[in-house]
Amino acid sequence: MADSAKDLLVAWLNDAYAMEQSLSNVLENHIKDARDYPQVQAKLQEHHDQALTQAERVKGCLEHLGESPSALKSGMASVVGTVQGMSTGAMAMGSHHDELVKNAIADFSAENLEIASYRALVAAAEAFGDQEIAATCQQILAEEEEMARWLEQHLPMLVQETMSQQMQRQVA
Repeated sequence: MADSAKDLLVAWLNDAYAMEQSLSNVLENHIKDARDYPQVQAKLQEHHDQALTQAERVKGCLEHLGESPSALKSGMASVVGTVQGMSTGAMAMGSHHDELVKNAIADFSAENLEIASYRALVAAAEAFGDQEIAATCQQILAEEEEMARWLEQHLPMLVQETMSQQMQRQVA
């Protein structure tokens, strides 16, 4: 039996809700890892709080359609976990000294997954004819794009800082 357009939109919104919940949990760990970098920690905390707000806005979109978030973990949450695992797993040969760089790479990957997801949701909501949901998803998309830009801009500095610290350890 084919899914209706509404069923697809609801499924994708459920994916986005689960994705935000999953990323919120990941960000909590990354905030702890950034304890020696107050600027990075503050930005991650801001984005963590934003992710919780985004999850609530997605929940509002579901309620607007007469639905509620699925109690089941969605496919998107497992995709996010896979992206997070691949991002840090690919660099497992490093040490705990490079957690900040690994986390930034993983976060940048996750942000781009979120950007693609929200672009798809904007298009789906527009195709479904629901401008309210499209506008909400567009707002979240802009927030995800801003975080991705921040990570992209700060990654070289994080790498340089990590390399500098590692070279200092070798000299000591």
